[in-house]
Amino acid sequence: MDKIKIKSSDYIFKGDIQVPADKSIGHRALFIASLNKEMTKISNLAMSEDVRTISSDLQTTIKCLADIGVQFAEVKGNIFVRGRGAKEFVPSEGILDCGNSGTTARLIIGLLSGQKFESKLDGDSSLRTRPMNRVIQPLEKMGASISSTEGNLPLVVSASQLKGGKFNLELGSAQVKTALIFAALCAEGETRLKEIKKSRNHTEIMLKSCTNNLTIEKDEIIIQPEPKVEIESFDVPGDPSSAAFFIVAALINKNSELIIRNVCLNSTRIHFIEILKKMGGEIETVNAHEINGELIGDILVKSSNLKSIKIEKDSIPMVIDEIPILSLACALAEGTSEVLDAGELRFKESDRIRTTVSELRKLGSDIEETDDGILIKGKDNLKGSDCESHMDHRIAMMIAIAGTIAKGVTSIKEPECVSISFPNFFETLNNFRK
Repeated sequence: MDKIKIKSSDYIFKGDIQVPADKSIGHRALFIASLNKEMTKISNLAMSEDVRTISSDLQTTIKCLADIGVQFAEVKGNIFVRGRGAKEFVPSEGILDCGNSGTTARLIIGLLSGQKFESKLDGDSSLRTRPMNRVIQPLEKMGASISSTEGNLPLVVSASQLKGGKFNLELGSAQVKTALIFAALCAEGETRLKEIKKSRNHTEIMLKSCTNNLTIEKDEIIIQPEPKVEIESFDVPGDPSSAAFFIVAALINKNSELIIRNVCLNSTRIHFIEILKKMGGEIETVNAHEINGELIGDILVKSSNLKSIKIEKDSIPMVIDEIPILSLACALAEGTSEVLDAGELRFKESDRIRTTVSELRKLGSDIEETDDGILIKGKDNLKGSDCESHMDHRIAMMIAIAGTIAKGVTSIKEPECVSISFPNFFETLNNFRK
């Protein structure tokens, strides 16, 4: 699929949908199941029972874990995992290929840093440009031995005896935090991680549900080594980051009333909903309940008149994946919106500050790039144009949603990159054609 075209007059967002299973939880379910020596069943890791297509970065995690001795089987769309325990993985016969998945790379570096063997990791050309020092440096403080190419892939994780202790988490990165938690499970002595900046807490929630080796006291995560992990199943809920695209679609298109079913409502994941509510978005969460310690429920969205907002500081780590689609909402809001302190966006699948600005500008948005953010003056409408995905799934989906309201026809070059997180995105979007 070299190009896809979207005509704005074709869409109305009424009814209900389900979005793909949450990738952040899916990755962690796979890693935590690999610590369980018994069988773990993971449900809803695949996109749906009809398609049964696991997103490419989750496939990457499965392959990398299989290469170090974890056993996997798929039965009727469910993934069954037999793990190795915290310190009994085996050396890979070759280089661990992390593909395009930064999550796979950073989490497995933490898992491998306390093993008794050497591992070599690499990835594709895009992943090789993404910084790994943010994981390498704190792991080295625990005693890890990691050699890299100027803080990037490819790298080598050597056998090490890690030491526990007290460490500050200053970056506000859930990937870094999770890597350190996995390393601490192999360390000598207790490890205390103090969160200076909050980030997604799925790893802590999921581990607490299946081992006594992790506890939380205020802003400290306390980990004891060599856990006994016991978990029969993980049921992965819908991804709020994927839901964000259809939430914004319903807000900005007239006569919308959309329900998104079975979505993760973890407070560290739906901060973008609070932002959209502050902008005037009519959004409600209903039918909330807990599974594996995570809050799950449905999201009801109606057409709304949006107003400008400033997104900055502690909000940024909580909405880092949603900033492209939030920028679209701001482009159609009354007033001037600002995104600040978001330099992290420059190190995603694309430089998302640059690509968000360039593609929304093509669609007629009054938008400017700053060193660490975006300045957006809201307008009443957008216009269709020829756009590029930059092979970034979140940019491609943002353009597609913009195309549902931009006057005329919007085309997206190389739209197939949506398969990274939402393989049936365009099929789902087509369900709302009039």
